Amino acid sequence: MKNQFVSSLQEGDFVNDYFVAVRKDLRFRQTGGPFLGMVFKDRTGDMGGIMWNNAADVAKLFELGDVVNVRGRVSTYQNRLQIQVEQVLPLRETEYRLEDLILTASDPKEDLARLRALLDTVKNTWLQQLLQLFWQDTAFMQQFIAAVAAKKWHHEYRGGLARHCYEMARLAETMCELYPELDRDVLLTSVFLHDLGKLQEMTHDLAVDYTNEGKLLGHLQIGCDLAQVKMCQIPNFPNNLRLELLHCILSHHGELLNGSPVVPKTLEAIVLHHIDNLDAQAAAFSRIIRETREKKQEWSEFLPLIDRVIWTKGV
Repeated sequence: MKNQFVSSLQEGDFVNDYFVAVRKDLRFRQTGGPFLGMVFKDRTGDMGGIMWNNAADVAKLFELGDVVNVRGRVSTYQNRLQIQVEQVLPLRETEYRLEDLILTASDPKEDLARLRALLDTVKNTWLQQLLQLFWQDTAFMQQFIAAVAAKKWHHEYRGGLARHCYEMARLAETMCELYPELDRDVLLTSVFLHDLGKLQEMTHDLAVDYTNEGKLLGHLQIGCDLAQVKMCQIPNFPNNLRLELLHCILSHHGELLNGSPVVPKTLEAIVLHHIDNLDAQAAAFSRIIRETREKKQEWSEFLPLIDRVIWTKGV
């Protein structure tokens, strides 16, 4: 049974428990000796580790995605907690519980059902045909319901992509009430399509990482390809509607600097971009506040991704 979780580890704690190895870097000190940098993860988060002795030999013992027992002590380096590792040993499947290592949405099937209920209200017959092709694709749906929405920042758990799309669809509904000139059907369909490329951009196993396809193409391009394959299965699918949907996918990061090859140029595209970002940032802030409070801290660690710390407004 696992007794120590990342979220509860504090400076000075002695660690002797199992985690998923999600990073392994064998490097060399200025003096020439090797050391091993690692990252370990469980269902509550991840933490870096470093090993100074026998680094090269230990690096051969495990691969990324392996479940390993880690022994060492928690210390602070550059204002972040890390484990000074003494020993890393790979475990057999019978020696750990997956539930301790994988964070899963509370009810992925319910999230998917609620998302489908909203998308079933799409009235445009072309778009409804498109959505039905996805629903009828059993292999695709099995991937979708198990997918994370991101490697770490937001909705980073199994079922996270379905939850993210459902929350975005709820935001889209509100925006359509406030701005009736929005094409509700195009916006809701784009919510479902916008991150489909993440199914192939990342692995969705114990260790979430980017695939070769993800690194070389990115999920916007992959998502466009997936959407077009389905559209091509519908005879006489309107070209302007195809362009609208593809534009929403390609522009949903909002800016060229953020990875979008084009910026939003339709009302639906700009709304999609902002509700995507709003849901992602709100989910990430909520997670960080919860994890920081669990550590009995008022302020989070410095977060390089957003260049700030976050206030929990009390422990």
